[in-house]
Amino acid sequence: MIRFKNSAGSPSTTGLTRQLIRLATPIVLSNLAYTLLGVTDTLFMGRVSTTALGAVGLASMMFFTSLLILRGTISGTMPFVSRMYGAGDKPAGGRYLQYFLILALLISPAAVLLPWVFKGFLWLFRPEPAVARQILLFTSIRLWEIPFSLTSTALISFMIAVGNTRTPMFLSWMTVAVNIFANYVLIFGKFGLPALGIAGSALGTVIAVVLQAVIAGVVVFIRYREDYELMSWRLPTVADLSRMLRVGFPMGMVDFVEVAAYTTFFALISKLGTAELAASQIANQITALAFMPGFALSAATSSLVGRYIGASDLHLAEGAGYRGARVGIGFMGLVGVIFLLFPELLARLFTQASDVLQITVTLLRMMAIYQVFDAMNIIFRGALNGAGDTRFTALVTFVVSWGLFIPVVYLGAFILDWGVVGAWMGAFTYIIAMGIVFSLRFRSGGWKAIEI
Repeated sequence: MIRFKNSAGSPSTTGLTRQLIRLATPIVLSNLAYTLLGVTDTLFMGRVSTTALGAVGLASMMFFTSLLILRGTISGTMPFVSRMYGAGDKPAGGRYLQYFLILALLISPAAVLLPWVFKGFLWLFRPEPAVARQILLFTSIRLWEIPFSLTSTALISFMIAVGNTRTPMFLSWMTVAVNIFANYVLIFGKFGLPALGIAGSALGTVIAVVLQAVIAGVVVFIRYREDYELMSWRLPTVADLSRMLRVGFPMGMVDFVEVAAYTTFFALISKLGTAELAASQIANQITALAFMPGFALSAATSSLVGRYIGASDLHLAEGAGYRGARVGIGFMGLVGVIFLLFPELLARLFTQASDVLQITVTLLRMMAIYQVFDAMNIIFRGALNGAGDTRFTALVTFVVSWGLFIPVVYLGAFILDWGVVGAWMGAFTYIIAMGIVFSLRFRSGGWKAIEI
């Protein structure tokens, strides 16, 4: 166990744990809100049709994948602002928020290319025609939210970097409440409106994201405008943009490459059959409950690592990484035990179809085994990103996703003919490899010398 001296102004190991939990708890609740949103969409679509259920899952993943490279780039706000916060230079932190808001507007027009990306993806993997039509309808509507989503990303990353995770939590619950209400009304045609089905789900999400961006902007510019000098706008130089992209773009690539691999994974599963796709979608939503504390601790760890590097305290930066990993492994390991003991109970919350139920139970038992490695993967990657070691995380994610994950999926599902279980063996292999590589990289300490 890593221990720390109780020097003046420096927290002990226990103090680090308290900081992580204080930062992570509101993020867990935020993630819970977004997970419940996905669960609600799954429940709504399950009551529309099995085709709609499979389509909204794959369409959401396709859209999310395409958006991630842009959102991940804007998430570079966090390492810049957290370092400035740790160094006590709040005006510089405010300046980087402004720069990333400007960058968000500059890269938003890239969304016009996405319809061709979606059509190309569907042409390549050829899901059932009914599923493909609903996917294109859903994604065409969701495109309108992109500038607002990127703006929200910058604002929320700023708040987390300065230690305010409660406001993003309230924003997430408000957004989800609006989304659920709008989806219910628009999907099923309440209050005299026509029933729009999957199109109503997409439109409800757009409405909620726009509202989130507007309220987040109002909150940040009222609460932080004086200390961070937010009303004195400055334009980034070419050197500023280059530095931001050097850190932020690899973060976007990490998210994009990984989720693109998972989207390909689900597309390959769609070729196995509708029941296999629906079961995988349900299992994925259930395991999102385990990811919540992991991603929350990753964000909290990233923020603390950046702050302590900014304060020139590498000892505590390292301690924050290890402490976050230990807490995450403990929680996600416990969730894995629940998946092993009660898979059928969890699966029955989503489906009563015997074929889908049987597959879901099998997948949950498989997923239970790799929870500890996933905690290592998620949290050590967050720690490395907080230190600015984003190019390494991007390179590893690309190599392991496309050099190991997808080939093993194809081998297991189609060459060895193990079906959906063979496909999920690819995910199993991927998670274990990523957890080991990122933990070894953090242990090496090379991230300590990185400048941003």
